[in-house]
Amino acid sequence: MDGSENSDRALDFAIDFAEKCNATLTVMNVTESSAVAAVPVDIGAYPGNSMVVVARDLQKYHESILEKAVAHAKALKPNLTVTSLLKEGNPASEIAAASKDGAFDVVVVGHRGGGKVKEMLLGSISEKVVHTVPCTVIIVK
Repeated sequence: MDGSENSDRALDFAIDFAEKCNATLTVMNVTESSAVAAVPVDIGAYPGNSMVVVARDLQKYHESILEKAVAHAKALKPNLTVTSLLKEGNPASEIAAASKDGAFDVVVVGHRGGGKVKEMLLGSISEKVVHTVPCTVIIVK
């Protein structure tokens, strides 16, 4: 869950799927290391040695995405058990590790429309997840 429209669609699908399967839903967000994360547009708002402040704000931002996703799931399906998981690192690797550690039956991810050339050169998180998790992966467009 990254807060994008694609991840919102994947979340809605996962909510319905989890309810139909009488399963627990784990909503996950992976923040890349603050050393490689995007610098805020208004970096002037961060005085002095700002990397600690940027990292803290980035953490809050990702926590907020998860909180909103969990609240959305619980509002739609009040009887659904929903948990959240926030990790730091490479998104595809962290999703794969969590799926193994949590013995997930299914991983649902959003498709990112970055274009054919970009996906061919760089790959996508969803593509990497498909090849690294030990369970079924559903990619939602």
